[in-house]
Amino acid sequence: MKYLSEKLNKPFDTVEELEKSEKEFDEQQAEKTKLADVKKARAKEVEDAFMELQKVKEEALQQIADAEDKYYSLRDKFAEDYGGYHITYRNDNGEKRITFDDIVRNFWNW
Repeated sequence: MKYLSEKLNKPFDTVEELEKSEKEFDEQQAEKTKLADVKKARAKEVEDAFMELQKVKEEALQQIADAEDKYYSLRDKFAEDYGGYHITYRNDNGEKRITFDDIVRNFWNW
């Protein structure tokens, strides 16, 4: 006599084989579900970290924009009142330095 497992859609010679196979199948399915839940939770964690990164970037860029606006406004007012403004860039050792970005920024905001 054969025993058919509806869960596995497979025939077995004994009830014990059928029950053992269904139990193994259930354990495998539980493990797959557990792994899927862990993966989903970790994916959510990564997504949350990305959203936090985006928020921090937006805030930082806004702070930079606000500071630049303040600097350019004050610089332009100073230049208007006194005929110009000069700044000397120095590194930590006190040596003069200027970067290409400084030149371009000052050129465009002239």
